[in-house]
Amino acid sequence: MGKATTSRRQALRAIIYARLSPTPRGEESKGGNLTQQVELSQSLCDRKGWSVVATIVEKDTSASTKRGTKRSAEWERVKALVEDGKADAIVSRHYDRMYRTPWDLEDLVDLAEATGVTLAAAQAQGVLDLSTPSGRLAARIGAVVARNETEMRVERQVLGHQRRRESGRPFWSTRPFGFERDGRHREAEAEALRQAYRDVLAGVTLWSIAKDWNTRGLLSPHGKEWCSSNLRSVLLKPRNAGIQTYSQWVEKPDGKRVRRTEETGAGNWEAIVSEGIFRALVRYLSDPERNTGGGGKRKALLSGVVRCSKCQAVVTQGWSKKNAAGERYRIYTCSGGRCITCPADPLDSFVVRKVIDRAEEWNAAPATDAADEERETELLAEETAASERRTALAEMFAAGDIDASTLRTGIGRCDADLTKIRAELADLASQRVRVDLGDVEYLWEDLDYEDPDRIDYVRTVVMQVCERVELMPRGRGVRSFKGEHCRITFRNP
Repeated sequence: MGKATTSRRQALRAIIYARLSPTPRGEESKGGNLTQQVELSQSLCDRKGWSVVATIVEKDTSASTKRGTKRSAEWERVKALVEDGKADAIVSRHYDRMYRTPWDLEDLVDLAEATGVTLAAAQAQGVLDLSTPSGRLAARIGAVVARNETEMRVERQVLGHQRRRESGRPFWSTRPFGFERDGRHREAEAEALRQAYRDVLAGVTLWSIAKDWNTRGLLSPHGKEWCSSNLRSVLLKPRNAGIQTYSQWVEKPDGKRVRRTEETGAGNWEAIVSEGIFRALVRYLSDPERNTGGGGKRKALLSGVVRCSKCQAVVTQGWSKKNAAGERYRIYTCSGGRCITCPADPLDSFVVRKVIDRAEEWNAAPATDAADEERETELLAEETAASERRTALAEMFAAGDIDASTLRTGIGRCDADLTKIRAELADLASQRVRVDLGDVEYLWEDLDYEDPDRIDYVRTVVMQVCERVELMPRGRGVRSFKGEHCRITFRNP
């Protein structure tokens, strides 16, 4: 009887469980890599003669998870196998791989008491018997030590980030587009970025810019071609304006972790574009009313630019019904309910001719204003002061000088001030973004609707000069287009 019992205990059915915790860059996980964990656990099972019924690995589970957060699906699978009687032992490289927090350990104690599961670690002598007071004490001491090591690692990581923020030096894992790793400009890419900011603010599509970069061989640092989405992401990077950021993973109330990035001040590298231009582009690309055109090439010159005078919806390009000769022609149609339609070619011609008439006036206007430049300097100083107040509040809260309510109120005021300041900076920058109207007439004469670059340029000029273009009702039975069917409000140059 005794021999049979001994034999049964020696032939346990084991689950190998490996978990890899996230660590700061350059540090090795305490648990080693997953392959090492599995190999060491397998060796232990081989020495003891245990059969392995499952190998379960888990990546990137934080050891600092708060109490009440559910364990991962992988660990729940381990528990299910044990509770269903399909496994008698859990084997890991170290015991701390089986629990992340002291609260996780108490759940493991409950599992051991309910099922009698054996816990074994390749880097420990013997098994962990949670059915005895001394075994539970040893496990709890180990959990507290592991928790302390996690907290110290997090503290080192936070201090490291703080030193980098204070130094203002670039800390980029890969070379960003427009820069070298040390913060110097890669001039061809930097100039392309400067032009892209001006073009986007003037109305050129991201698709057209991406197409141009790909044609010129300006690929991403990873050697990939550009499209609207990755170009948009690059243009929205604060580093292009010399602004330093700090990113960290934060846990939401539902247990999900999201990456949050916040600006921490000026970096010590030279900006590619001014902060005002950057703020203007962020606001422009974030505008929910902006007509993105689906990220592809333009199909019509004034689609999304002209509005219906009745419902204020933008017009889109369409095609007329076939006439007696079986022919159709391009039309613009109100997207809000077909309130108004209009032949496209005469409307395009009318609007562009009106813009050409204003070309001389616009080209003669000054591109910058001394008062605007002085105001921009003041705004940048105000922004720096508001950011410093925000940082000071966080430091006061950490030191215990103010409570959480005071912190929230102060941070809210600082954020409101920053939003207002950055909006005004964006306005000033947008006013300075200008296009050359000198070649408009030539471009119009040679306009090719199969070439989106030509459409984009003329469209950019129209949006620069015209504040509003509205399509007026033509009256019942009127099919031809007249100048009175279009109302244009010009911008002040």
